[in-house]
Amino acid sequence: MARTLILVLFVCWAGLGSIQAAITIDGYTAQTNDRFTNSNSFIASQFNLSGIGRTNGQWATLIAPNVVVSAFHAKPATGSVVSFYASNDTNGTPVQRTVTAANQKIGSTDLWIGVLDSNVPNSIRSFSFSNTLLSGAPPVGSAFSVDDAGIFQGVNAYLVGLSPTAHIPQQSQAFGRNRITGYSENVPFLSNTDNDSLIMDYDSDSSSNWVQYESRFVGGDSGAPMFVEYFNSTTQQQDLMLLGTNAFIDDNGTFSGINYIGNQAAFINNFIAISAVPEPGSMTLALGCVIGISVARFRRKAKLRC
Repeated sequence: MARTLILVLFVCWAGLGSIQAAITIDGYTAQTNDRFTNSNSFIASQFNLSGIGRTNGQWATLIAPNVVVSAFHAKPATGSVVSFYASNDTNGTPVQRTVTAANQKIGSTDLWIGVLDSNVPNSIRSFSFSNTLLSGAPPVGSAFSVDDAGIFQGVNAYLVGLSPTAHIPQQSQAFGRNRITGYSENVPFLSNTDNDSLIMDYDSDSSSNWVQYESRFVGGDSGAPMFVEYFNSTTQQQDLMLLGTNAFIDDNGTFSGINYIGNQAAFINNFIAISAVPEPGSMTLALGCVIGISVARFRRKAKLRC
């Protein structure tokens, strides 16, 4: 059943030079929730997390060997260096790549896509991402509807943010959980007109929707990835699928929102294909073609809902 929210939204971002708080995770311990504690008790220890990159303060997640995504309002700057770690060991040597000028905001969303100066090696993985189209009721003024999230409704996702455990910025990665509460069409956020989002309520432990390590975003978490588990037919194992990048929180701290990537998947797949073209001098021409494509043509119009 749909509900309507009329709340003030805040970006979950704190700039360099300000104090960056850590993601809120119920029952947090370094052993269970911090990636670089490198514990067997870590809740995501079974997954290859090497494609989650960080600069000195921003997030960048690999979706192709030379392509990353983040939140536009917290994007890595052109020329910034992204560090990727093949394992969860703090002593590992990072694979570092530089963000090129071939990066852009995706339409009127808060999604950002960037190209790295070269492909990462095979020791660093790229994540699969959702290609599922979702639709819902458009907002009315500052009020937006939270509708059913289709195949993702109620799924227990992995939320990622800054760690409460002290690390260098590139290794500050903590994992919590939360059920996907719903989908919102065109959330009125930072003047974006096409910001489709998934919403996660921050439930109390007395709620039937509460899960172990229930979490919500705070300042500094913008741009980090959110994942769900799926069966990878190539590896024949459970794996992580990227659903989007952290974007906003409400004024009361009752829910978090991400930039949903699935509704922009056709555009992103085209961008990846063109960005992978190796011929010198082809990048500028190719990106000009991509920018000219209307993102709206890849989106499904809102349907009548129950």
